[in-house]
Amino acid sequence: MKTLSLFLFILFHIVQFSAQERTDYLKYMAKSLPDTYAKSNANLFFTVQISALSKKNRSLDSLKNINIYKEKDNLIKYRLGEFTTYKNAVEFKKMLRSVCRDAFIVPIKNGKRIHIKQALKEVSDIL
Repeated sequence: MKTLSLFLFILFHIVQFSAQERTDYLKYMAKSLPDTYAKSNANLFFTVQISALSKKNRSLDSLKNINIYKEKDNLIKYRLGEFTTYKNAVEFKKMLRSVCRDAFIVPIKNGKRIHIKQALKEVSDIL
């Protein structure tokens, strides 16, 4: 948690971007994601969706640590991070919003997307 907080604090101060700077920043964010937040073995985790497109995007496809999903709606979903706590996902989403204004949190349980209310209830039940 301290590692992620420090990581996000440092990155938070680099915010005004041109289109190229946004791409570079997104690459940096994806590449700099600590291994503990890149992939989770938990049954329930939170990830941050940065895009949903009808066709593949080469720039997004090439990002390190990007998770690509094709769901029932036939859209290709691009997501970063797999956080076991909602709080860590929210912190990461805040950083991504400087370049991906529509970024939002998606809970995944046993490999399938679930509703955020259900995920938060399950997390609170565990605590």
